[in-house]
Amino acid sequence: MNKKSYIKIVILLVFGLCICVGCSTQREEKYTMEDLDNLAEIRIYSAENNELIKTISDEEQLYHYNQYSIFDDSDTEEHQNELKKDLKGAKEQYYLTSYKYPVARFGGEELEENTTITLYEDKNIIKMTVSEESIKGFSVPEEFLIFYYEISEEEMNFYRSFVE
Repeated sequence: MNKKSYIKIVILLVFGLCICVGCSTQREEKYTMEDLDNLAEIRIYSAENNELIKTISDEEQLYHYNQYSIFDDSDTEEHQNELKKDLKGAKEQYYLTSYKYPVARFGGEELEENTTITLYEDKNIIKMTVSEESIKGFSVPEEFLIFYYEISEEEMNFYRSFVE
């Protein structure tokens, strides 16, 4: 083989490599179950009549929901009680209930309720209730499954954006 043949082969290989790289960058990346924290869907209900408004199962939205749903657990019981008092008389607006895939590999394919976030009208406080069925192995009293969080306007707008 002469020098021209080698150059042609190298050019063809580089061209082929560029095509492969271009195709791989256009491919959409899927989120893994770990990225989604086993989250399967979010159902949004109206608090007024408990009517299902919307079901979200888009991976992109679920991923962002998980990113926002990381709450500070450094709240004291005293602060929790203050937030609970601030909600007295507040009108519940929406319930955002998250569902996860069952842990068991075999058997039930029915989704398990994980948490419910309650949004209130004109308040930047949310109530998060952890579902009893998401805790396996022992029973936990209901008062230990309810948490209150004061969130920013940006975070509240994020949660309300799911309803729209």
